[in-house]
Amino acid sequence: MNTKKIILISLILMLLLVPISFAADGDYTIPSAIKDITVNDDGSTFITEKITYDVEGSINGVYRDIPHSSDQTVTNISVETPGYYNTVEVIESNGKTRIKVWLYTDEEKQQKTYNAKVEVSYSYVFNNGVKIYNDVAELQYMTWGKEWDSAVEYLESNIHIPGSKDKAEYWNNPDVYVVSSEWTSDNTLTTISKGLSSHTTYEQRILMPKSYFKSYDNAQVIDMDAKSKIESDQKIHERNRNYLNTLISLSTGILAIFMIIPMGIYAFFGREPKINYKAEYEYDLPTNATPIQVNSIVVGDVNKIDDNGFYATILDLINRKYFKVIHSNEDDTVIRQTDKDTSDLKEYEQSLLSYLSKFAVNSDISLKSIGKTEKPSEYKKFKNNWIQLAKKEVPDSLIKGLFIKRGHRFFRAFAVIFLIISNVLFFLAASVDLKLNHFLILMLMVVVIYIESTLMFAMPNTFAGHWTPQGKQFHDKWKNFEKYITDFSLIKEHPPASVYIWGKYLVYAAALGCADKVSENMRKYLDLNDLSQDYINHSDVLYFSYFGGLNHMNSSFSSLHKASSSGGIGRVGSGGFGGGGGGTF
Repeated sequence: MNTKKIILISLILMLLLVPISFAADGDYTIPSAIKDITVNDDGSTFITEKITYDVEGSINGVYRDIPHSSDQTVTNISVETPGYYNTVEVIESNGKTRIKVWLYTDEEKQQKTYNAKVEVSYSYVFNNGVKIYNDVAELQYMTWGKEWDSAVEYLESNIHIPGSKDKAEYWNNPDVYVVSSEWTSDNTLTTISKGLSSHTTYEQRILMPKSYFKSYDNAQVIDMDAKSKIESDQKIHERNRNYLNTLISLSTGILAIFMIIPMGIYAFFGREPKINYKAEYEYDLPTNATPIQVNSIVVGDVNKIDDNGFYATILDLINRKYFKVIHSNEDDTVIRQTDKDTSDLKEYEQSLLSYLSKFAVNSDISLKSIGKTEKPSEYKKFKNNWIQLAKKEVPDSLIKGLFIKRGHRFFRAFAVIFLIISNVLFFLAASVDLKLNHFLILMLMVVVIYIESTLMFAMPNTFAGHWTPQGKQFHDKWKNFEKYITDFSLIKEHPPASVYIWGKYLVYAAALGCADKVSENMRKYLDLNDLSQDYINHSDVLYFSYFGGLNHMNSSFSSLHKASSSGGIGRVGSGGFGGGGGGTF
């Protein structure tokens, strides 16, 4: 289930439940974060972040995730931890740079940090973040990202531009948290915000003349005019936000009343059956379901195949020796189709095998080159067709035996009804001469019903639908298997018996969406037991995962997916770069 759906469900439940929280070992809050962002005249950006962590309990350290696209880089990284000793680890993977800081209270680096307030200063250069259009230069910076699990009480940003403020204009998106935002010098914009909640995005946007830059070596150069479009987008954004804020503040009470219907549907149709299955973990594949079936049934919406199912199929073809891994390292992973008979492959497997083979050069397929040579539109077309083929592996007869959609159908039906009602009421409010207070009440109802219908459309089908007893056991067994393979302590106690078993587990880990974590556990286990290179070489999937194949696969296909739906000018609030998150470990 993705983050958006979790948030939507939480919005409904928060009116009915009183949250009770307990502090756990390693919990943290962020009293303050002070950021200095210096835009250099070559387009690069030098960033310093002083983040104060108020830690409860014992931690190993903290980390900071900095997201970036494939053509952006984070360089010149340094970390300071006044009053504490540290060891810094920089990890590059899947479109982000993670700065991992191990913290110690002693010079020998043996004592962990415990119940402390720690200031960590991250410094780095971000390249290709600034955008240079034909008529203007733009800094679109995500000052605070949604991946932070903690709120931040005090956030200060000081943005230094390479020219005078007189020809610059700026926006804060949103400005609801902003206490003050002003030019404190001819080229420095200082903004103070307070009370940002966890998982909140806050963006700052500055337009400035292109003449402020001596070169564009470390900037994105985009061949289009953008100034008027950006200014127009900001005006529309501000107008829409003001309008929505007013309506939402008025509709809170009535919204609670309208929650009765969806919660009633959930209570009647969505309650899960009680089963006798009580196991906490599964130490082997719990059923003979295929990876595509597991992905479609266990992950997210039932009967929906996501990217993890696609990746799992690639790993499965490697594991079943239809592809051989020629070599894999931090630079690239190269595979080659074997001469194994493919007549027994299912249609979706043959389709994927043929698709990958079209990128072969002298029989070798470079995963890294796929993302560079394939057209995003062609990949999108193939992917849509492939999903339809893969769905044949999950027939309706299988789904009906495991999951009952009746409640979800009611949910969608009421969502349609509410949407129609909101449109009718809106037409009535616009066309009938009403007193002002009656007009506001009617518009309030429009907004409430529209919001509820939108939430109901966005809910996963597992919210109002429910598992059959067989489906509940199927789902729970696979989730318990996922708990086992993602818990390193359990892997140490009950390790897979052979490289062949490791290979199968990695395939299903991909289907469950946890391949990166399982690969990390595998690497720890192999290193801990000092297993030889020969052991790893006995399984192509093991070799593929151990030496970076997962990263190359994710990077190539995720970049194609993003490119097929990307544009030139960033949306308001999208934060051209920056953001991300962090935490403790």
